[in-house]
Amino acid sequence: MVLSEQDRSDLGFNTTTTSRIRFSSDSSPDSRGTFREYEWTDYCPEVFRKLQEFEKINAGDYLQSVHGRETIKLLFLQKKNSSRLFSSYDDKFIFKTLSKPEMKVILEMLPNYYQHVQKYRNTLLTKFCGLHVVKPSNGQKVRFIVMENILQSDVSIHKTFSLRGSSQNRISKTGAEEDIHFAFHLHTPTRNQILAQIKHDCDFLEDEGIMDYTLLLGMHVCPAPFDSVIKDRNPSAHVAGSDDRKSSPSDSPKLPQSDAGLDSVSVTDSDSSCQTEPDVKFGAKMPARVVDTRRKESWNAASLRAAGKEQNNKVFLYFGIVDIIQGYGMLKRVENAFKYLQYDSPSTSAMNPKAYSARFQELIHSVFPEKNY
Repeated sequence: MVLSEQDRSDLGFNTTTTSRIRFSSDSSPDSRGTFREYEWTDYCPEVFRKLQEFEKINAGDYLQSVHGRETIKLLFLQKKNSSRLFSSYDDKFIFKTLSKPEMKVILEMLPNYYQHVQKYRNTLLTKFCGLHVVKPSNGQKVRFIVMENILQSDVSIHKTFSLRGSSQNRISKTGAEEDIHFAFHLHTPTRNQILAQIKHDCDFLEDEGIMDYTLLLGMHVCPAPFDSVIKDRNPSAHVAGSDDRKSSPSDSPKLPQSDAGLDSVSVTDSDSSCQTEPDVKFGAKMPARVVDTRRKESWNAASLRAAGKEQNNKVFLYFGIVDIIQGYGMLKRVENAFKYLQYDSPSTSAMNPKAYSARFQELIHSVFPEKNY
């Protein structure tokens, strides 16, 4: 059901609020006494406040993370560096700078997105938290959206995968692994719930004409060889929807490149990083058993063996659907025709939304096969 114009008006989908903020300039040693003024505009503030409430995001924490001097610095620094994705200083949120057409797409899809999130509280779609425009005095405006960081965690993310519903152009610029040769065994009820929710989410994206989205999946290996170090650190920073994954050599064991499997053993209660927690969000810290599909054998990080740890194939998964700010317009139709002629295959990434949704769900079913945890 589509929201009526009255419902849109009541929820404030057409409203904006503007304020002026001032921050001291630190561009030079002599600028201690100078300030620069910025015009800060919030789009659909009441709508996003409700979306934050759905995710139990405290309004004060959001303001502290987003509405501050560090955000301003990052926004305009990243603009100069042509980077479009970066995390907040506390790693809780992801900022994505937007073009004017992209912002228009978000505003057009927002009513239906809101209705979908309200209906499906376990949605795996990117969680939108705020839409803002910042304009410095005598400067150019920057449009950006704030999203919840899917991979924000109290434990280290040892490996990330970007799973797309196509087989062409699946190697990222940074060499991030997008073609996965692992499968994850979940508890059957959990698997059924995940697949059902992904179908609901894909139906929504298909209706909106959106494609080329990705399942961003992060994996924490249990037990990790550096758990005692991780506890004393801030969570590893990961940018949802970006190929620029950040990881520290000290807390990210290298995964085995060979296809030799390892036998699994049970995880002891002393593995503090691998204890489940109550009230964990759907799609976060979900226990699974990982299997190398090339050998159909249990898998574990080689560094665990080198560190003298017990072999184990238990992992925690963090995942969500990202890269949903786009549509299937004329440009994509032209790209679709060109790639079909080039590859003559339905595996090309330039499909129509319905075909892409089907391929995407087929991939997810293979990553989470029908075998109990």
